[in-house]
Amino acid sequence: MSIIDLMARPIAFNRAFVDLGLGMCGAMMLSQSLYWRTRTRNPDGWFYKSQAEWQDETGMTRREQETARRRLTKAGFLQEERKGVPARLYFRVNIEAVEAALKELSSSLAENANQECKTNKNSSLAESANQECTNGATSMAESANQECTNPPDSDGGKRQSITEITTETTAEITAERSSGPDRPDTPLANSGETEPEPSPEPSRPDAAIQSGRFWGTQDDLDLAVWMWDQLAEQLGPDKPRAPNFSRWANTIRLMREQDGREHRHIRILYDWARQHEFWSANIQSPDKLRDKWSRLALQRKTEMRKPAADQGLDRAAELRKIHEQRMSSQHGVTYEH
Repeated sequence: MSIIDLMARPIAFNRAFVDLGLGMCGAMMLSQSLYWRTRTRNPDGWFYKSQAEWQDETGMTRREQETARRRLTKAGFLQEERKGVPARLYFRVNIEAVEAALKELSSSLAENANQECKTNKNSSLAESANQECTNGATSMAESANQECTNPPDSDGGKRQSITEITTETTAEITAERSSGPDRPDTPLANSGETEPEPSPEPSRPDAAIQSGRFWGTQDDLDLAVWMWDQLAEQLGPDKPRAPNFSRWANTIRLMREQDGREHRHIRILYDWARQHEFWSANIQSPDKLRDKWSRLALQRKTEMRKPAADQGLDRAAELRKIHEQRMSSQHGVTYEH
């Protein structure tokens, strides 16, 4: 993989979220949550994201994720709910709470800017008064005339009010942050008014889970979760960390579409491999199962035929033994006259 490939999927990060007291990780998780909120098929905005997927997308460790989630839920920006069987953790962004916090932050910044401008103005007036006392009446007139007709401005132009400065600055920041279709803080388009933004990945209406180029249907995802449950139950405390279910579901989908496998056949062969003395240590993911499919299927058929053949041989030997016993008993019969 080249360096360019590693840089193909940058994470959109909203700097203003840090000022809301969320920290770097909290701001990154909120930015990524806003990104997925616009791409979920759930009408209420709920989306599923596993711990492994958060780490794969943002690079945050488990502890960093837990800290970010705790700050977001405490602030009321992110809602969590466990759904389904087995239970999965779903997330939803509280847009009203985020907008209210940003408005309050914007007002606070504007108030601080206004206060700073007043302080600078008072300092300028004091300095001007001192200059007037020193230079006399002529200097006072010139200073007053200069102050009334040509106010000091760093650009030499017309002085703008605090409201105008704040409005323009906010508009520039908003335009800069919302540029590009991949940014999660892009405002939602009103239905029927504007064209929807192009998604970074092709639209897949039958996808129950998707992460980049990896995706699968609901049946693919259910089978992937079942395979993980079988592995986790068998290994117990020695189980590895939870896999990337979007990748597992993607492999199962490829097995169906490209290899012609059915879900029930995948389930049967994986279950057989998990019980096998040798293959249980080597087949622990859909990728391994797909790679070794032909060999596994052939060995399973061979071992299933072998007990039946042995049973037939044992039965034939038992019948011969019974026949020999009967023949010997007949030859050994003594008749009395």
